[in-house]
Amino acid sequence: MTGTVDSDTEAKPQATTQREDSRKHLVTRQASIFAVLRSLQKHRSPLTIVFQGHNKQSFTSIVLKVDLEDGYFILDEIAPPSGHKRALEGGVFSIQANDKGVQVAFGNNTVVGAGHNEGAAIYKVAMPKQLLYKQRRDAYRAHIAIADQEDIKLTSYKRQKPLVGKIIDISSTGCKVEFPYLVEPAFEDMEVFDELSFDLPEAEFDTSVLCAAEARRAVYFEDKKTTQCGFQFLNPDGRNQREIDRFVAYLQREARRKGLE
Repeated sequence: MTGTVDSDTEAKPQATTQREDSRKHLVTRQASIFAVLRSLQKHRSPLTIVFQGHNKQSFTSIVLKVDLEDGYFILDEIAPPSGHKRALEGGVFSIQANDKGVQVAFGNNTVVGAGHNEGAAIYKVAMPKQLLYKQRRDAYRAHIAIADQEDIKLTSYKRQKPLVGKIIDISSTGCKVEFPYLVEPAFEDMEVFDELSFDLPEAEFDTSVLCAAEARRAVYFEDKKTTQCGFQFLNPDGRNQREIDRFVAYLQREARRKGLE
């Protein structure tokens, strides 16, 4: 490679790109897409709609209904009114929204049916085949090497048996877990687990963590028969929060020592 840019300067944009890419997740499983759209409906999250060929103007709406079985969702009346006309004319549009701090985006949408609800226009749109779910991370998140990954058990009294997997990264507020199987039934949106528990490395801590947790986003890898899901810790007591923070700080120090950060 030619040029006068030194290796340190080259590495920084690449590292930044890798960090940004790690925060973007393409969701393709219909059950997961349903959960995201259902969350947008539940929270009445504003949608930003942009039609192809008209990028300088945006429109707004909300999700009124999501039907997983028949594969569609219902949009409320698009505003301002010129968006209504474009939708009925078959205009292709993209949708962006914010789901509890997570950016959601999907494109190539068209209206496949229209009607009225209490005098306002509504639109039927086919569920997307995929969507981008991009999470902003405020807390430092420590990656855990395969050899050091800790077993974790999640128990919900609504499920027949606990889920057991490996922690692949962790922050002071939550963790990501990989399960060596496709989790069934699929995680519900913001499903609460009564107990999340894992042991900390015996040589350094000789203790464990126990608290409730909430499932935030699941990705199902059909080809690998694995599932990854993020969890938010729910109100850990003082001792458990201190142990979590100590573990994250320990992982951060180890990453610096090994030159991985």
